[in-house]
Amino acid sequence: MLAILIHLCEAAVVALTALLFVRLFQLDAQTNKQTPAVEHSADPVEDLVEHITLDRSQERAFRYENKMSSLKLAQSFSAMQMMAVKRDFERLDGEDLAWLRQAIGLYLIGASDFIGKQHECALKGRKEIIRMVLRSQLKLNASTSQEYFDEAVHRQPLSDSDHLIRAGAKAARMWLRNKNVPEQLSLSTQLNEWGAFA
Repeated sequence: MLAILIHLCEAAVVALTALLFVRLFQLDAQTNKQTPAVEHSADPVEDLVEHITLDRSQERAFRYENKMSSLKLAQSFSAMQMMAVKRDFERLDGEDLAWLRQAIGLYLIGASDFIGKQHECALKGRKEIIRMVLRSQLKLNASTSQEYFDEAVHRQPLSDSDHLIRAGAKAARMWLRNKNVPEQLSLSTQLNEWGAFA
């Protein structure tokens, strides 16, 4: 009886070992399908550096794609929101409308920053997106864009600046969700509430 039990245990160990090899073979085959073939050199350190370089270049490509798709969305959103404003103010670049450009800029900063965050853009990428949106929509130079950005970063809670930035972010969130901005969150409504059209 004991001999039969020992033989059964041996057979079970052999079966488990065979199953282990089959699973390892399947995992290796699956990994080879997913990883691009890389020629290995004789130096393992060189191979490691090559893999790190590949990972970094893939990460840079991923960040670039995210930034570009965020920029396209931010530009589309901003252009749509600016249509109503441009009907009422044909020339926004006059010195007498600096206050209006600043209010619009803060709203667009909130929206662009939110869109960038949704696409996992780092702060540097989001700043670039904001700068490009402000330049294309308001014709702002880099230093004025930086002033608006600094004001957005250092704003007081519950201030007019904070209100405009948050409204822009909420509008962008709704727009990303269903390609529609509720009227109460639109740029023209926010400017009207702020007193721009009074």
